[in-house]
Parts: sequence; C-alpha cells; structure tokens
Amino acid sequence: MKLSLTYAASAALLFTAGIAQSEDWPRFLGPNGNGSISQDTRLNTDWKSDPPNSLWTGNVGLGCSSFAITDGKALTLGNRNDVDTVWCFDAASGAVIWKSSYDEPTQAKYYSGGTSSTPTIDEDRVYTVSKSGKLICFDLESGEIHWEKDFDGRKQSWGWAASPVVYGDLLLIDPGAKKGALGALNKMTGAFVWAAGDEEPGYATPVIYNANGKDYAAVFHKKALVGYDLANPGDPVYRYSWRTSYGANASNPHYRNGKIFIGSGYGSGYAVIDVTQGEPKLLHRDREWILKVQTSILAGDNVIAHFGGDGDPRDMVALDFDSGEVRWKQEMPGDLGNVIAVGGNLIVFTDSGHVILGTDQGDRFQELGRKHALLGTSWAPPAYADGRLYIRNNLGTVVCLDVSKS
Repeated sequence: MKLSLTYAASAALLFTAGIAQSEDWPRFLGPNGNGSISQDTRLNTDWKSDPPNSLWTGNVGLGCSSFAITDGKALTLGNRNDVDTVWCFDAASGAVIWKSSYDEPTQAKYYSGGTSSTPTIDEDRVYTVSKSGKLICFDLESGEIHWEKDFDGRKQSWGWAASPVVYGDLLLIDPGAKKGALGALNKMTGAFVWAAGDEEPGYATPVIYNANGKDYAAVFHKKALVGYDLANPGDPVYRYSWRTSYGANASNPHYRNGKIFIGSGYGSGYAVIDVTQGEPKLLHRDREWILKVQTSILAGDNVIAHFGGDGDPRDMVALDFDSGEVRWKQEMPGDLGNVIAVGGNLIVFTDSGHVILGTDQGDRFQELGRKHALLGTSWAPPAYADGRLYIRNNLGTVVCLDVSKS
C-alpha cells in the first residue's frame, strides 16, 4: 500500500469563545449514528429572510463519503485517478490541515465511483475504510498512521462501504468473512479480538442499541438483517432474510422498543420487524417506499425519509414506526435525499443538490426555506456542527454552508 502524507502546520484553527456550541458530528450520521442531534443553539431557522451562504468550497475527488467533524476539524474521503485521499480541513475556513493518500481503484460501476464510507473520529484517532478493504487508523492532529489492516472478507460488487463503529475499546467492522461477518478489533492497536456470524457484507453501517440492559449490534448484511449480542459475540441472536437485487442493502436500520426498521431499493421497500423472540416476525411492510442509497431518521414515533431512487422519484414521508401509517408526504426535488435532524428541525439534502429546512408539524412538513447549493448528483448525507452544514456531490465538490444565527 503506497501512502503519502501532507501536513499544513500553518493552518489556522478558528474558535469563537463564549458562544454556545452544538454537539460534534464525529462519525457517519452524527454522534449517535442516527442522523440527529438534540442539543443545538446555533442553527438559523429563518432561511427565507436570511438564507444560508457558502463559507468555503473545495474538491476532494470522487465518492459518496460524508463528513466527520470534531474539535474544529472536518474530515472526508475522495478518489482521484485511482488514489484515495483522506482530507482533514479546518472546519471553519476550509484550510487543509493534513491529507493522506493511498492507491485505491476508483471502481466506477454504473456511477462515477470513488469512496463510500465516512471517517470515524474517536478522541485523538480517525478510522477509515476503503472500498477494497483497507482499514487505517490515523492520528487526528497530524494525520500520521498508527496502524493499518486489510480486510479478510468477501467484497461485494461496489466494495466495502460500512463505516467503522467504536464500541468501548473495540472497533466494529463488517468484513463479511466466512469466519466472521462482524469483526471487533482493539481500537488502539488493531489487534483482532473476536468475530461472529458468517454473512456476506452489506453496505450499511452497524447500528448499536440497548435492549433489556444488554448491548446489541444490528447489521444489515447482503442477504439478511442480523442481530449480535456484543457481550457474547457467538451465534447471532436473530436473523431475518432480506434479499435485494445486487445485494444492495445500504440504508441503516432503526431500533425502537423491540422492533427494527429496515429499507432497501430495487422494489424492496421497507419493513418493520419484531426481534424480541428468537424468530423475527414481520409486522408491516410497503414496497412503495424504497431506500436505494439514502438514509432515514427515527424522530419520535416516526421514520422520516426522502424515499426514491433508480430514476423513480418519491416524496419525503413521515411513517408511523409502529403501524406504517403515513403521517404526511412532502414533494421534494430530485430522485432521493438524505434527512438529518438538528435540535427539532429537519434538514433535507437531495440528490439534485437542494438543501431544505423545515419542521415536522405532526400532520405536515412546514418548509422554512431552501437553497440550491450544489450541481451534480449528490448521495452523501449532510453533516452539521457549530452552525455549519457540510455537503458534497459525487464528483467531489464540497460546500460548507453557514447556517448559523446572525
């Protein structure tokens, strides 16, 4: 593996003292991996009279990697000419603090190709996964490499896409090996700790949840949703078969009160499954609401998503988690989009490059403003921290929007 490192020692880190800060966004879909943060005092909600403006732009190369943000740094990945680069930007100014590159095929199959997973930040370390299964641990401050591994698993058609997940002293990955579909490494050394299951990998990131005082991981593999007991990582505690064209299970599950929501594209739609017993039970399903590459959020009693894909645009919809009842629909630009929640507000980033702010009013979506911020297809979820929204398109254009109160 050829690696190169560039470090900009003079990059200024900009901090504002005395201003209440929002939570960081240190991993795929935010601090809890569910696309939402509850504590925020910075977001401007008057976009019609005070619309967002661009703070900085850049180009990181091809890919669908989102951002991880903490301690004034914003990280993402991209690919140029069969070389991946991990970028660490000053979150406020866009100055490059450091970048690190390694050889990696672009793998442009039915789309532009490039990177798929999102960096994971844990304290002073950063973890990344490439499409060919290079797992690297970087130093957050300098970009120096602490350790690196290559996946020993079964690569899917579009490579590995699940972002690594920190669980205590462990780093959880989804290599899809015959002797370990879910793997756990020592996060400090990279040493192997345990492996469980024998499923082929999906594209969704593992989701950790607690039930009856015990921690579990729900992993949306290629052919099934599988639950693992993290205290006793032996045989899976449940398995629900879910076959999708091309094995494209890419959207993260949601757990709530013994039930799990999953969704896929290619006509599969969504389902809610009871996993309280050894044999999972289907509670409700609708093939109309497809999630191809985008994510959804669980907001209170509702699953909210901008459904669609495959040139078949759908609405943004709020579905009652327990019943599947449609609470409201809202037409959106583009084929599909990603939704995040910031302090009770919804931000939608569509694949047409539109950013839309609104709120869930129970029976309707109330729009508070919108901006067409990017040209070109955009699949990566947005990321938010400290009054700034980070978005990108698949060709690598990055935009940081000021969405803070004046």
